[in-house]
Amino acid sequence: MSRPATTRRVVVGVDRSFCGLAALRAAVRLAHRENACLYAVRAWAYAPVWRPGTMPWLWQEDLDRAARAYIREAFDAAMGGVPRDVPVRIVAEQGYAGQVLVDQACRESDLLVVGSPRRGRFSVAGGHVTRYCVSRAQVPVVTVPAPAWARAEVIRRFGASLERFTP
Repeated sequence: MSRPATTRRVVVGVDRSFCGLAALRAAVRLAHRENACLYAVRAWAYAPVWRPGTMPWLWQEDLDRAARAYIREAFDAAMGGVPRDVPVRIVAEQGYAGQVLVDQACRESDLLVVGSPRRGRFSVAGGHVTRYCVSRAQVPVVTVPAPAWARAEVIRRFGASLERFTP
C-alpha cells in the first residue's frame, strides 16, 4: 500500500518591514521553485487593558479580518498583489508570532521563511521572533535579511548626503 505524497509547503511569516517584505518575496520564489503551496501567516494578539482575559467574539472576528487584510496589503507592497502562479493560503491566527509560525510549519516537508532584522546593539542576530523560530522549529528555517539599501547605515549616509545639498 503506497502512502499519498504530501504536498510541500512553504510557511512565511508576514510583516510589512523591509526584511518581512524580502522574506515574502523569497518565500514566493521558493514555493514556485519547489512547486509548493505558500502559507502566508500573520499572528495577532489582543489583550484588553480594562478587563484581562475577556474579549467578545465580534472583536476576534474583526481582528482576524484585519490580519487577513494586512497580509493582502503586504503582498501588494512586496509584489504588486497575490501571485497567480503559486497556490497561496492566507492564515491569520491569534497568538504569539513565533509560536504561531512554528505551529504552522509542523510537517516534515515544510520550510519556514522569516525576515531577520540586522544584528542588534549587543550583536544578537535577528529579532526575537526569528530567534524563536530558529531555536524551536522542527523544520528547516530560512532567515531573510532586509535588502542592503534598507539597512540603517545606508539610509543614514543617504540622509547625510541629502543634507549637504539642501540649502
